[in-house]
Amino acid sequence: MSDALRDRGETVLAIDVAQGLERAELGLPERAGALVILAHAGGSPETRNDALAVILRHAGIGTLTIDLLSVAENRFANVRSNVPLLTRRLLDGLSQVRLRMLLGEVPPLPIGLCASGECSPVALRVAAQRDQDIYAIVCRGGLIDLAGTVYLRALASPLLVLGDANDEPGTASNRRALAEVGCTRRLTIVPGSAAAPASAAVFESVARETACWFVEHLREGARAAD
Repeated sequence: MSDALRDRGETVLAIDVAQGLERAELGLPERAGALVILAHAGGSPETRNDALAVILRHAGIGTLTIDLLSVAENRFANVRSNVPLLTRRLLDGLSQVRLRMLLGEVPPLPIGLCASGECSPVALRVAAQRDQDIYAIVCRGGLIDLAGTVYLRALASPLLVLGDANDEPGTASNRRALAEVGCTRRLTIVPGSAAAPASAAVFESVARETACWFVEHLREGARAAD
């Protein structure tokens, strides 16, 4: 592993995908026990992902924040809801991370997925297709039923869905979708928007739930990989 990857700071990675290069920010604490991929599709979630990444690294978990859209694509709001397109991008990114692990450029760690809003169903589709690589998932807001019943039923990774206290229709939809999931799953309601926390108190709640889920389940993944 290079000296840059040993630092507590960020390392910019270029991730090869079909449409070009994605920008990804890698952060590895000393003796990282796992790696969480924080995926977003343009817009302001990038800032919240950066803040959440800091919390996860303090918990001993490495992070890779990745934007699934190019700068040009960010101008078109409908692209952010294109689940098949974003799924292909995240699958490409995951494949590149696994390749870098095999090459020794990134330490071989159990991987978790964290997504919010429109990217929540994307993370579920990816995990359902790559269950040998993904050990835990956290979805912050969004409608997980948009992943599709086939993918929900195929899911094997422990899943935490953080719902919004002010979004009763979305919560009801996610409860119905979770009934299709056969793996370990939990729906936790936070006092505000899970995808876009508007206050420090809500962000603290979201970050605490997210970190605890990954610490618990990625630790189990690390033991299983030994």
